[in-house]
Amino acid sequence: MSQYEHKEDRMLIIKAKSGDTLAYEDLVKKYQKQIYYLCQRMTGAHQSADDLSQETFIKAFFAISKFKEDMNFFTWIRKIAVNSTLNYLKVRKREKPLGENSEQIPGNPGSISQELPQDRVQRTQIERKFKAALQSLHSDQRSVFILKVYEGLSYKDIAQLLNIPFGTVMSRLNRARKKLKFIMADYIEGGSR
Repeated sequence: MSQYEHKEDRMLIIKAKSGDTLAYEDLVKKYQKQIYYLCQRMTGAHQSADDLSQETFIKAFFAISKFKEDMNFFTWIRKIAVNSTLNYLKVRKREKPLGENSEQIPGNPGSISQELPQDRVQRTQIERKFKAALQSLHSDQRSVFILKVYEGLSYKDIAQLLNIPFGTVMSRLNRARKKLKFIMADYIEGGSR
């Protein structure tokens, strides 16, 4: 986050703390997609992610008075989202996505439009398999993997965010990678199941 964006967030937070709901709406608009995608990756389901991201911003709204202005707003809101999602997953165990129409894993689309049809089919199969493999991970492993790979957090930041020891982050990430590698082995070696 640039210095300008940090200052902009601070101004919006100060206004939101004084009761300016439009300022809070600006914060929501700025971060809602990132929070949604985080929740979606963790749950694997659009509706759950939508509900959890809304719940995150509602919780943050009611707790904004406790927000310390020297903190980073996105870091704070992400922690609320992760905790809400982990609590949801503990209650629901594992949820099967209903009517998911998003087969692709959000990320770098590259030059998809220039792909050959057979390459597109193969890529779609791999993405589907990876999405299923990611959802098959235990929620503790999946959350660490998502925070490291998709959110780009350091081991230290993940440990602080999840309130677990540094070594636990490393072991969960290692187990997640091994399981994903095992599940994806045929695809990694160039074949398909």
